[in-house]
Amino acid sequence: MNIQHLVIYILAAIVLSTSIIYFILASNEYNSLVEFAAEGLDGEISELQIEIALFAGSGIIYLGLLGWILVTKLKSIVPYSILIILSTILIITYAASRTIGVPVIGIEFYIGKYDMITKVLQGVIIALSGYLIYRIMTGNKQEEIITKT
Repeated sequence: MNIQHLVIYILAAIVLSTSIIYFILASNEYNSLVEFAAEGLDGEISELQIEIALFAGSGIIYLGLLGWILVTKLKSIVPYSILIILSTILIITYAASRTIGVPVIGIEFYIGKYDMITKVLQGVIIALSGYLIYRIMTGNKQEEIITKT
């Protein structure tokens, strides 16, 4: 096993961990939704529904990308590029929700342990995906050079 394959498996474990955390967050938000609905606090329900959709959707997308990277390994940069884009968008959305606010949700003031863990993991996902893209792109060029000589 070479270093690139090891990085793929480390990345896969981090993507899986991030997905699981997003499902936990979606579950927590759903529990809050049920409590608020039971108490008749309708003002928070639309915000919670959007957060549940965001967290569950992110978890599902990360799982799909996990499968994709395990199947393609070093054959394509596309799943790694999507991981970089998705993780960057989620980090920016999180930062915006804590500073300038985002539509419907507004500004969130709570910063939890899961928030910090996912942002660190997403930073690692971006770095490892970037490394794998670099290796795929330079590896193919090296193989072409070796073949031509």
